[in-house]
Amino acid sequence: MLAARRHALILRLARERGSVQVAELVGILGVSDVTVRRDLDQLAKAGQLEKVHGGAVLPASAEPEAPARHPDPDADTDLPVIGALIPKSSYYFNRVVDGMRRVLREPEGRLLVAVSDYQSGQDLSLAMGLVDSGAQAVLLAPTDEVEWAGALGVPTVLVERRSYGPAAATTSWVRTDHETGAGLAVRHLHELGHRRIAVFARGETPTSRSVLSGFEQAAAALALPEMPRIIGTDLAGWPMWGAEQIDALAEKLRESDATALLVHSDEDALALLQNGFASRFAVPREISIVAYDDEFSALTRPALTAVSPPKESVGELAVRTLLDLVRDPAAPARHVDVSPRLIVRESTGVARSA
Repeated sequence: MLAARRHALILRLARERGSVQVAELVGILGVSDVTVRRDLDQLAKAGQLEKVHGGAVLPASAEPEAPARHPDPDADTDLPVIGALIPKSSYYFNRVVDGMRRVLREPEGRLLVAVSDYQSGQDLSLAMGLVDSGAQAVLLAPTDEVEWAGALGVPTVLVERRSYGPAAATTSWVRTDHETGAGLAVRHLHELGHRRIAVFARGETPTSRSVLSGFEQAAAALALPEMPRIIGTDLAGWPMWGAEQIDALAEKLRESDATALLVHSDEDALALLQNGFASRFAVPREISIVAYDDEFSALTRPALTAVSPPKESVGELAVRTLLDLVRDPAAPARHVDVSPRLIVRESTGVARSA
């Protein structure tokens, strides 16, 4: 991020909050402690901030930032321009965006999209770019927890994300209830007699953390034996899928005597089948598989049982929630958790005998 852009973001945060902290800016901007301190020095020399221990404050003579102007829904029947910050190369969010556009009715000129490459320091810059381009409200699917949404000066709603702790009281979100989705998978396998159920996750993402949490909650509620959490980075050569990775995964499953596996995501479940997993285990006779997500699951052989998140509904509800905030910025935060469905196909069956 260019220095001028960082300075603009720091000033906007300072005007929103009255002060900024070095440690907080390091996380938000994704730069080093030295860079942040240099930026604060330059802003202080320009008279735009006053340095204090651990950060900076607005000068006493600084005028407070004017409150954000929101469109009056009674003055014009047109819908406001909505910005959406979504992750890069994520087919998942394509259908979420379809749901957003369905509500807005006229996609051209009504929805502005910025694409993040999962660098937390980039998210704020991109979101502010949406506002600078005319977005009057913003939907956010950030890399990490958002501490800077208020600095945008417009209503915001998290999409497929949530906030925690005190910030949750003032943060609106619409998300799939991934914890419940993982629980649906575990309970389905349990009903088929499976007790030794393992879980694979591609990596540490907001969704995978929720899936793993839901898996563990369901396993604990059913008093299932402790089983391995296998993360992609546990496999040598990751993120490639090939014989080496399949062999490493198969070894972990055999060591734990697993009879079932929950895989996040179905893209990886498909990669397992395409790279010879079925030659190590007969599916579902020796091991049952449930995929988390349902983009490709019906197109495999065997067709994969899958948890299907309500992506279009999430996009629709996110826009409607944001429009409500545009109409009434003082409304209380709204938390919408939408339940996914479990679609049973050929990849799950009765557990093998011990």
